[in-house]
Amino acid sequence: MKNRKNGIILSYVNIIISAVAGIFLSSFYLKQLGSTEYGIYESISSFINYLVLFEFGTGTIITRNLSLCFAKKENSVEIKKNISTVWYITIFLLIIILIVAILFYFMIGNIYSKTMTIDQISYAKEIFVFLLVYLLLSFLCQTLTGIVLAYENYTFTSKLSIFKTITKLILVVILILYQKKAIIIAIVDAIISIFLFIYSLNYCKKEYKVSISIKYFDKKVLKVSLPLCLALFLQTIVNQANSNVDKFIISITISPEAVSIYSISLYVYSMFSTAANIPISLYAPQVVKEVGKGLSGKDLANRLIQPSRLIVFISGIILFGFISVGKQFVFILYGNKFIDAWIIAIIIMIPMYINVSNGIIINVLDAINKRMVRSIALLITAICNIILTSIWVKKWGIIGAAIATMICTIAGQSLIMNYYYYKKLNLPIFDMFIKSFKGILVYQIIGMIISYLISIYLKDAFISFLVCGIIFILISFGGFLLFGKNEYEESLIKRVIRKNKEIYK
Repeated sequence: MKNRKNGIILSYVNIIISAVAGIFLSSFYLKQLGSTEYGIYESISSFINYLVLFEFGTGTIITRNLSLCFAKKENSVEIKKNISTVWYITIFLLIIILIVAILFYFMIGNIYSKTMTIDQISYAKEIFVFLLVYLLLSFLCQTLTGIVLAYENYTFTSKLSIFKTITKLILVVILILYQKKAIIIAIVDAIISIFLFIYSLNYCKKEYKVSISIKYFDKKVLKVSLPLCLALFLQTIVNQANSNVDKFIISITISPEAVSIYSISLYVYSMFSTAANIPISLYAPQVVKEVGKGLSGKDLANRLIQPSRLIVFISGIILFGFISVGKQFVFILYGNKFIDAWIIAIIIMIPMYINVSNGIIINVLDAINKRMVRSIALLITAICNIILTSIWVKKWGIIGAAIATMICTIAGQSLIMNYYYYKKLNLPIFDMFIKSFKGILVYQIIGMIISYLISIYLKDAFISFLVCGIIFILISFGGFLLFGKNEYEESLIKRVIRKNKEIYK
């Protein structure tokens, strides 16, 4: 419990560091490289991210498999079978990614022939190579960190991420000031990923005596893992359709400059999504173990309320805070030229806020091997998203792409799946929503309205951002602390206060 609490705290520290670094770097890139140079990088980045489709969520699979092994108190041989089998699945997928990547490399010229010059296409291919190295090694690290999480080490991934963020920030800034080329970003990512892979592999072998051998490859483990593999594959398709497909379609129909604007909104969205999903991943071992022991229905739902409230609180602070002062935020960092990124980010964040509020249920689907149901539902909506984006981006530009993503997210990830949770898993979804939002949502909305109205009368962007941001935080936190917290949260706050008093005695 203490380890998970430290993991959650460190994860949000990581988000803050990543957010500050990311905000600085995105502004730094645009100012130092220009929207065209940076737009080329973002275009290739979104293009190569299609290869993520072949990752099949091996990190999630190994966490689920090992957590079930620990719940059933399996022997070391079974643990070795699960680790080795999933690792060789990873290697097989890695080979497929490499083959597809080679085909992608030779397609770049044809795909971007209308929006890039011959020199830009040649340059884009160079960026592609380094991004590929980064992608492949990140894929291997995903499986290794899944092993660490299964052993309930909740701080390892965040520590690596913090190291990566700070190291990248220092290296990229120094090198780009010396040579204003976007390819430097890809080179730095590739070099850091090599180090992180070597470190993660050695850590698993040293700390958990991880043994990977072909003799432990087990067909039974493969058979059990395949349904979740396929489900996560389909889910990744959905994620790509709701993010990178938009950038890809914009890059081939409008311009690299438009991609730069949309990339800013997606960066804000990614911070929001990452913050909201931290409790989902860190509570995964516990939820899998509880489901493995037979907990279900209302009893299981009651166990899911507290992490859901944490998700609602964190994601709501980001969403409603960004609605309040996001326009000033974009103007200060990027200038009036990129102000459309504010409204685009809001459009794609709102439906995801509803979706992640009970996202902890995803761990239940993993435990009972029913993730495929969710993935199929999301795949259908992803196809709709691609169709709508292709049509609406021609009519309304980048706003049309954002609206298409919003509609499809509401349909697939909120309405359809919540109905499934209620009918098939016997979870009291409506009751979960009420308990998760109670005492949190109302004060965040009040804070948003008041701070936004005040911002109208403050003409200076920086003063407006600072003053209205503080007002929003005070109302949101104050309302929750005074009137919104439940019994568990109140006891937790009292315990923290009591410990602090003991420390300072």
